Amino acid sequence: MTDTAPAIARLVFSCMPFIPLHEAQMQDPEEAARGAALKLSPVKWLLIRVVDRLLSPLVSLKRVAGQARRRSLPGEVRKILVVEYWNLGDVVLLLPFLQNLRANYPRASITLAVNPKILELLQAESVADQLIPLRVPWAQHFARWKKYNPLSLLWADLLRSVLALRRQHFDLALTGRMDIRDNFLVWLVGARQRVGYGFAGGRQFLTHVVKPDPRRPHRSEVWLRLLEHLGKTVSLTPPALHLTTNEQTFARHFLEENGIQPYNTILGIHAGARIAIRGWGEHNFAAVEACLLSDPSIRTIWFLQPGERPPQNTFPGHGILACLPLRKFMAVLAHCHVLLCNDGGPMHIATALGVPVVAVFGPTQPAWFGPQGRRNRVVIRPEFWCRPCFEYCIFKQPHCLRSITPDDVLHAVHEVLKELRYTYTGSQMPSPSGTTRC
Repeated sequence: MTDTAPAIARLVFSCMPFIPLHEAQMQDPEEAARGAALKLSPVKWLLIRVVDRLLSPLVSLKRVAGQARRRSLPGEVRKILVVEYWNLGDVVLLLPFLQNLRANYPRASITLAVNPKILELLQAESVADQLIPLRVPWAQHFARWKKYNPLSLLWADLLRSVLALRRQHFDLALTGRMDIRDNFLVWLVGARQRVGYGFAGGRQFLTHVVKPDPRRPHRSEVWLRLLEHLGKTVSLTPPALHLTTNEQTFARHFLEENGIQPYNTILGIHAGARIAIRGWGEHNFAAVEACLLSDPSIRTIWFLQPGERPPQNTFPGHGILACLPLRKFMAVLAHCHVLLCNDGGPMHIATALGVPVVAVFGPTQPAWFGPQGRRNRVVIRPEFWCRPCFEYCIFKQPHCLRSITPDDVLHAVHEVLKELRYTYTGSQMPSPSGTTRC
């Protein structure tokens, strides 16, 4: 009985986001969204309301100056601004929204204000006409003091970026962050129409306040809801990234030089994590790899973070070590049959390249940030009440991750490989070993 309880709990948890809610159960969708999509504590919500009240005179002053906000969209939207200055995974999840935005506004010029570190990711994409680097202090640091240090030079950078954006005179600005700071930013930019969510503060800075749908908490759908609010038709397509011919050539040469043959099953492993408490641990990934390598047709590639030095004598794995720039990493990753990773940017990049993932989740909610697609697997211990905590674990260590065993992950990898067997022909996808324990 005790052995089956975790499996039953995981099954129940995986079904929870899809349980239908009737309108009578959502009389206040904004309050429901604060719990379902943000998990705002009463103290944090009080702080947001205080900041909201302190900033309200600025809006009043602007109205007095004769620049009252307009309620209807202009006849033709020529210039659109989208604000998403966070990290790799966030921008990948934004891609379906950008594709739908382009389809609904084919004649408009789309500008994406994005983290400078992400510019390389979008080199081969045509989702925006202009990419503008935008660094904000609270997205650059983990320490709370550094995020809001008034002496940081990042505030001057942010001011220069806002002034540069103001000079472009945008007709429409959109933010799906559900954050008072983002709403304030698009207001400062001066776009004529500003579309976003107001349930987490800052609704006074918007001209169009979007009604949230707590039944659809995934970040991709949260963004698409903005277009639905504007009466546009949207399609929930999976994110897609594209590779250049040179990048594809590099990947083929990389595999040949490392002795990987067409008949090999290639398992990618990315054990790194931008946030330490999301890391399952290299030794755990190595334990899974050791079991899989009992099948001689399986080859493993350990992807390191760009710029990370290969370990000398402490590396626990047995596969090929690959420390590559972002675009070359993507090219080699596209040849993998499965990626085994933590919850993070590489997980979303793999999904956008059509590579199935087995992702180990700890402090975040798969219902919000999970990989989308039938072939993907999420390994999680759902019984931890403190989830999500993002980067601030309340315990000495993230027990939500530490309680996940290599056997749990190995079972998920075998499931994916078994399913892929039926989509490949010939000997290119060998049968995985039938056991879970090794």
